[in-house]
Amino acid sequence: MQKMSLHEALYTQRAIRNFTPYPVSDATVATILDAAVRAPNGGNTQRWSFLVIRDRETKRRFGEWYRDAWSDLVADMNLQRTSAQPYRPSMLTQNMEDIPVLILACLDRPTPGYGPNPITTGSSIYPAVQNIMLAARALGLGTVLTTLHTKHEQEVKALLGIPESVSTAALIPLGYPAQGESFGGGRRRPSAEVTFHERWGQTAAS
Repeated sequence: MQKMSLHEALYTQRAIRNFTPYPVSDATVATILDAAVRAPNGGNTQRWSFLVIRDRETKRRFGEWYRDAWSDLVADMNLQRTSAQPYRPSMLTQNMEDIPVLILACLDRPTPGYGPNPITTGSSIYPAVQNIMLAARALGLGTVLTTLHTKHEQEVKALLGIPESVSTAALIPLGYPAQGESFGGGRRRPSAEVTFHERWGQTAAS
């Protein structure tokens, strides 16, 4: 892996949705997935699996599933608005089969979340997904975390032979950024605007 500080990787990482056809080697993918399995996870049970997809027909099927869910998502959006930029057409919606690699991150028997909104169910897989994305960034590769394929979860499992006990948590397209795509520059609200101290709504100066 090329030398890049964690700080630089964190501050220049951004979602990349368009890629060159330049191939990504098996060795590079192995390096990225080795970083994935270093992530913290509940009880160190390591119930994750990562399915590397290069087959063009399989990628085309994922593109169809993604496009179906994307079409529902953007049906009522004005895609000319800057704020809607992430939902504009890209290789994900138009030609996913041309993306060099797809990584499907899976979790066996996810621990049920607590309460009416089980947000904690991904706690043992999403740190690994972030490690994939940071390791890819350090190697000059682009990624984006996508979940729209889960609308067709059962079809995905049937196609790929995934056991019923396993859930697919994220589909991560991987490749070198296409012309016009670049790292860094993502618009983010300052951390001070989204940070409270001691009580909700209380700023550091309160």
